[in-house]
Amino acid sequence: MRKLSITVALLLAAAPLAGQRREIVVSLYGGGADHLADLQPSPPAWFMPGYALGGSVGVQLNHNWGIHGDFTYTRNPVDGSGDMAGGDVNRFFYGVHAEYRYPMGKWNPFLFAGLGAVSIDQLFPEAFDPTTRPAAMFGGGVYYQIPKSRVEIMGELQGLTYNWNMAGFNRNMLDVTYVVGVAYRFDIKK
Repeated sequence: MRKLSITVALLLAAAPLAGQRREIVVSLYGGGADHLADLQPSPPAWFMPGYALGGSVGVQLNHNWGIHGDFTYTRNPVDGSGDMAGGDVNRFFYGVHAEYRYPMGKWNPFLFAGLGAVSIDQLFPEAFDPTTRPAAMFGGGVYYQIPKSRVEIMGELQGLTYNWNMAGFNRNMLDVTYVVGVAYRFDIKK
């Protein structure tokens, strides 16, 4: 009975979505990466500001809602004392998020939330083995639609949270990226 209810709900939702205009949205971005949680206060160990690069491919389901697949790479140096100090830590986030846009002409603010995984590696010194953890992402930003064009300029603030339980630490981390980039929209239904 439950499977039948879910199937009926999906069919009812699909009918209105099928008649709407769809777009594929491709974006590339870059900027800064920082952390709002230190690994530990004593002996001190923390991440310094670094950089972020990434991209996204999504489908705009209707005027307001879209689903996007994400990939974000960040690199941050580690400061303080201990085995990790003096090295760079790389993070590779990949996941999917739901995005709500509120179109306002040329300026289009948005909010998003999603789930995925983060793969973490330190090049030198190797204080831990490369690992992958479940992660949640959330944030918001704004698109600026260039007039008479499918190109948009975007700015985004993204939060990433996951558990860091390696190299002698056990912390819930909150990483933040602040990026600017460009997006292009392809029509797939008129």
